[in-house]
Amino acid sequence: MASDDGIRVIFRGVRGGYPAPGPEFVQFGGNTACQEILVGGRTLIFDAGTGIIGLGRDLLKTAGERRLAIFFSHSHHDHTGGLLYFKPAYLPSTIMSIFGPQEDSHGILDDLRQLSATAVHPVPLANMGMNFTCAPVDDGDLVLWSPGDDRPRVAEKGGAARPGDVAVRIFRNHRHPLCGVLNFRLEYAGRSYVYATDVEGDGLTGDPELAEFARGADLMSHDGQYTTEEYERCRRGWGHSTVRMAVRTAQLAGVARLAIIHHEPEYTDAVLERLEREALEVFPGLFFAREGQEAVIP
Repeated sequence: MASDDGIRVIFRGVRGGYPAPGPEFVQFGGNTACQEILVGGRTLIFDAGTGIIGLGRDLLKTAGERRLAIFFSHSHHDHTGGLLYFKPAYLPSTIMSIFGPQEDSHGILDDLRQLSATAVHPVPLANMGMNFTCAPVDDGDLVLWSPGDDRPRVAEKGGAARPGDVAVRIFRNHRHPLCGVLNFRLEYAGRSYVYATDVEGDGLTGDPELAEFARGADLMSHDGQYTTEEYERCRRGWGHSTVRMAVRTAQLAGVARLAIIHHEPEYTDAVLERLEREALEVFPGLFFAREGQEAVIP
């Protein structure tokens, strides 16, 4: 159930690329990108990788109508594929608002229809059963969910949040092939949280544009998929960061806490524990996100 006390971030899936099952991946979890955000009595979801499946089971433990908003950073399968197995999506009692990127020739709605096309999935998006709307968002847009409103809405240009509004600001980060990715800044009652997945910083400066977007945030989740050695060897230009890049960006932005997300699916618990220990020596407000973990901004 959504909370009125600050912002609660629940890490439902923290892997990138593909799920990582097995005993060596238990501590950090093996599901792909999904976060549940409880704020101001409302429930937001950032991305719908396989981590959203467990969220769906939990939501069904409470009877009645569910009003949810999903924000898709982009349409890669590790951020969308779990929606097909999200049980609330098959119920008319689920009121779903979907937001995601719009490219020149297609948008998030087209991509979700393709994801659920009859050639690859038995139930197309239109027949899932949920009552949903879908709106494209892009750089500079502001999504507001005001008290008493059934759904969030994209604000008119020049619009501003009012007291009690849950506000999500959009930044299109072009540091991910081929069309970039959307990063989100959630603001509520003077608190702020930034979700920055699938971004590639610079080893020396991080990402200055993202840092400006994240300026002063209470918490930022930042892609930290690779070690510096692996990045330099064969991952440059793939649209993902090293932990060092994430730390540089967080330092430049002056954020209070930093969660490393989008873990490389080949990195075991032992590898991630070692990387976390090393990073804590540089940025004490850092942690590597674990599946099921909660981070609270009071």
